Amino acid sequence: MLWLNKFIQKTKSKDLRFYIAISVLFLVVVFTQKNIWFGEQSRSDLRVLEKEISALTEERIRLENENKLLEEEKIKLSSGRETIEGLARSELGLIKPGEKFYIFEATLEEDISISSEVN
Repeated sequence: MLWLNKFIQKTKSKDLRFYIAISVLFLVVVFTQKNIWFGEQSRSDLRVLEKEISALTEERIRLENENKLLEEEKIKLSSGRETIEGLARSELGLIKPGEKFYIFEATLEEDISISSEVN
């Protein structure tokens, strides 16, 4: 603190105002740069936000494609009773009264040839 008093006594009042103005400007620049590099909206945060935006854009595109498929399915289902009945038969196993329902299991020829080779 002693060196500051000696410095102030040596300098003239014009020089003192100049040093104070320079110091204030320097502090303004330092605080501005501090906020740019380390503040809430720093450059690193902007990079993270850009990655998040690209991920959300990809998700939005995927959901739009899924919505298009669902819209097409909705149009097909609203087109007629046969479509709904066919869907119910294939996915839910619907049978009409008086019909018999058969399930055919696929047999693999490889299983048969392997068992015959073993014997």
